[in-house]
Amino acid sequence: MRLKVSHAALILALGVGAASCGGSTPPPEPPPVETAPAVNQDSIDAARAAEQRARAAAQLCEDARAAMASGNLDRARSLLERAQSEYAGTDCANMAADMIVSIDAIEMVRAPINFEFDKSRITDDAAAVLQAKAAVLRNVTGVTITIEGHCDERGSIEYNLALGQRRADAAKAYLVNLGLPDSMFRTVTYGKERPVAQGSSESAFAANRRDEFVIPNTDAF
Repeated sequence: MRLKVSHAALILALGVGAASCGGSTPPPEPPPVETAPAVNQDSIDAARAAEQRARAAAQLCEDARAAMASGNLDRARSLLERAQSEYAGTDCANMAADMIVSIDAIEMVRAPINFEFDKSRITDDAAAVLQAKAAVLRNVTGVTITIEGHCDERGSIEYNLALGQRRADAAKAYLVNLGLPDSMFRTVTYGKERPVAQGSSESAFAANRRDEFVIPNTDAF
């Protein structure tokens, strides 16, 4: 009986020893599986909205340029102001301020001047307008402006054609005397053929005694 107990003890001792000397160990745990980050739908929606705003604003600027090219400056200004108010931060909105400055310059150069009855002299009011034009045109190159002389309906066709020419020439001479190149201007007369105001009132006569300034190409602005 004593031998059996010793034998059992020996077997137990051998088993413990084997475990302590590098017997079988449990396998290591597998590394954690990396998963893709969750999609942020809010970020995707924001990016899409920003892209749509940029496209809508760009279309406004494109339409404004077309309006400027066709001479519709009021529409161009309206489109650019809309871009500034509705699409702030877009490329178009950032460019709108400079484009509006160009519109202001074009409108200044196009502003008519008026004359006294049967006169071609430059009045003080007309001189102020011509000086403002010159300030703009000193920064413009590559453009030829046509100065059109006009008259009211009184007098013969021949007389008013000659008077209109004198009025156009007077405005050109004043601008050239301010330092602008002679080649920047050409003159033409329409006499009483193209009134801007109908009727035979003094206000209509005053409106029709004028010089118009025509810009064939606004790209220079």
